[in-house]
Amino acid sequence: MAETTTSTQRRVPSQAGSDAAAPIRGIESRSIDYVPASERHGRLSDQATIWFAGSAQLLSLSTGAIGIWSGLNLFWTLIALALGTVLGTIPVAAHASQGPHLGLPQMVQSRPQFGRYGSMFIWAVAVLVYWGYVVFGVNTMGATAHQLGMGPGWLWMVILGIVATVFAVYGYDWLHVGQRIVTVLLVVALLIFTVGAAVGGHIPAAQLRASGTFNLTNFLVVVSAAAVYQLSWAFFVSDYSRYMPANTSHRSIIAYTALGAGIGVYWMEALGAIAAAVFPKAGLTGALKDASDQVFGGLGATVLILGGISLAIFTGMCVYGGSLTLISAADSIRRVAPSKVIRVVTILLIAVTASVVALFIPDDFLNGTFYTVLAVLGYLMAPWTAVNLVDYFLVRKNRYSVREIFNPVGIYGRWNWRGLTAYWIAFVVMIPFMYLSFFHGFIAAALNGVDLAFFVGIPVAGALYWLLCRSLDVEREWAMIPEADRDLDAVARPLE
Repeated sequence: MAETTTSTQRRVPSQAGSDAAAPIRGIESRSIDYVPASERHGRLSDQATIWFAGSAQLLSLSTGAIGIWSGLNLFWTLIALALGTVLGTIPVAAHASQGPHLGLPQMVQSRPQFGRYGSMFIWAVAVLVYWGYVVFGVNTMGATAHQLGMGPGWLWMVILGIVATVFAVYGYDWLHVGQRIVTVLLVVALLIFTVGAAVGGHIPAAQLRASGTFNLTNFLVVVSAAAVYQLSWAFFVSDYSRYMPANTSHRSIIAYTALGAGIGVYWMEALGAIAAAVFPKAGLTGALKDASDQVFGGLGATVLILGGISLAIFTGMCVYGGSLTLISAADSIRRVAPSKVIRVVTILLIAVTASVVALFIPDDFLNGTFYTVLAVLGYLMAPWTAVNLVDYFLVRKNRYSVREIFNPVGIYGRWNWRGLTAYWIAFVVMIPFMYLSFFHGFIAAALNGVDLAFFVGIPVAGALYWLLCRSLDVEREWAMIPEADRDLDAVARPLE
């Protein structure tokens, strides 16, 4: 795909900061506002490490175990996980390129496709995703700590909630630095486990047999679950790339993000699948501990602790993204002046409410509901990611006016019928292909429970949006951008 230069890129020369690691700063001041060239920093490897550690955390174990729990053996589960991970990683990584070239967080970028008010539903879904992951993360931390004999689970739930909140408050740079350090430690631990599991002879032979063990329905369930789980990061990918220099290569940042997110999530999912295959009657974290200890004593606790640290920072990422989305929604109703105060208030709203809920749900809640939650998220996210990416790469070709995105009466409007039409038609088309415990679409039922809704929603939404935009006068929009964004960097609100 040809590289297209945005109005912001034309103003910004090559910056040395692109080779610099993210510094450790104080509490972040910016939220949904534009990041000017003078504050751009970071390196491409930061995108790999934040998504490697963000993906290789304890929640990913459950996605990996879905195949084993459904009756698929380890051989086919690992193949299905790989296929689903690739399918989910492609759109997720593509979203990462939006951050540097717009200097804005992910969800506020939905205004050009859906309109200022039309984006509200999408933001509500995004907040639900962030909030849900905080609930799951806090609950999982408590169950894991209890499994390791580290004290009462509720105490560790509170600790994780506090740690996540601190990382979210300090923000972008702290999250990057934390996950960079965790990545190094995780790679060492996961390598030791992988080699030990491969040569140790502890995996039952039937779990590695290819012939006579394939089940199409279960295979596709795992492919779909892995793809949807990976896609759930799409709502906040560019939140963690928006401080990168505006002239960052599209291809490079997509490649680094895909490398980190793809390998990280697949590796941890594979651990979950192996653990469930070797110890099918044990709880998942307990199974991972026992499987790791087969390599050598103490490795299980090490893997779980590192996965827990990564989970704590990832939970901070979810709190951070939820805060940005809440501020975006509030700004659509009434203009909001970005500040540290509103960041902290919205962060506390997400973190406290989710942590309280996590304290009162059962420890095994994740095992019983995770696939259903993933499926519903996939149904809601698939049309959005298609519309957003088609608009960015094919329709407007990454040329937007930052000021007009925030203009209540700007060129992007309050409602964009094209994006909304494509989203809802795609969602309706997906319904016959949906398969849930409480609802069976007639096509999915005819296919013996194979859920193809996710794979239908993305192409339908993307193609329909592209067709509807054939009548959109993007040339007129592009002609307005230079004047609308004139001196944008020079007048951007300085750091507090």
